[in-house]
Amino acid sequence: MKRILNKTIILAIGLMLVGGAAFGITFGEIESNFSQFSSDVAESLPYASTQGLTWSDARVRGFPHFGVGLSFGAITMPKDAFVNLANNLSITLPSEITDSEIGVPFPAYSVDGRVGIPFLPIDIGAKLGLLTPEMSDSLGGDTSVDYMLAGFDVRTPILKGRLLIPAVTLSAGYNYLSGGVTSTVQGSGLGSTIDLNSVIAGASVTTGDPDVRFAWKTHSLDFKVQASQNLLIFTPYLGGAYAYGWSQAGGGVSSDLTYNGATEDEVRDALDAAGYNVELSGNEFTVLSDASGGSVRAFGGVSVNLLILKLDLNGQYNFTTQSLGGGINARIQL
Repeated sequence: MKRILNKTIILAIGLMLVGGAAFGITFGEIESNFSQFSSDVAESLPYASTQGLTWSDARVRGFPHFGVGLSFGAITMPKDAFVNLANNLSITLPSEITDSEIGVPFPAYSVDGRVGIPFLPIDIGAKLGLLTPEMSDSLGGDTSVDYMLAGFDVRTPILKGRLLIPAVTLSAGYNYLSGGVTSTVQGSGLGSTIDLNSVIAGASVTTGDPDVRFAWKTHSLDFKVQASQNLLIFTPYLGGAYAYGWSQAGGGVSSDLTYNGATEDEVRDALDAAGYNVELSGNEFTVLSDASGGSVRAFGGVSVNLLILKLDLNGQYNFTTQSLGGGINARIQL
């Protein structure tokens, strides 16, 4: 009986060890998989940062003309980047990510403003948008989006527009976007621990039941040419743009984390010394990789002008990533 009991204990320990290995993931696996994800989405990040400040009227109006409004929109990001990562990690993403045939939708909003500059033939626009995880979670679903979006542009006229001649402007701008997507998953591919032994001996992170986290940051320059024509209460417009961004993208896990064999600060210092860009906290472990890229897009739409109130609808197509986008802007413009 004692021999049987001993064998049972040994077998139970063995199963726990096997189970621990099966449900663990190494830092190297996280880094390599999310590094590929970073490369796959690099060309989409400058495009995502350009949301907002796309107004119908291409005429540059001098001081004291100004406008202020609210923009809502969304662009699509390459679905293959998310699906390939999920396949490599043996996890199943929710339908909010996988069901769309045109890509993963990334929503955005911003407060926009534009004002003419005294004595110069230019106007300046600025935008700011913020979405917190708590705001996104209140919308329901298994996926939440968070970001900070900010930027500005300067426009100058090429053609001022008279009668049947459209107004044409050239603009240059800067955009900043940071944030990401956090999603519940099915499957054990993310594991219940992250083995950090390759970076700091004997260290690991217990992740519990983690969500997957996709994260990115980008600084982009955006150059646009736009034409518009006033037709009674309507202003149709059309334009083209090129954006280039210096980005960081990647991801990891979002969960209640416990650091084992080393403190959070010791793990962070070891990863920094090894040349990794990792964001650590008590509930996030994400690995970012540098990624740069540019994209070419076309955009157009029409506004309905009711005195000083403008309601603007627009659509976009990114030729580089074959992604779609669209939005609506409501503003007061004087």
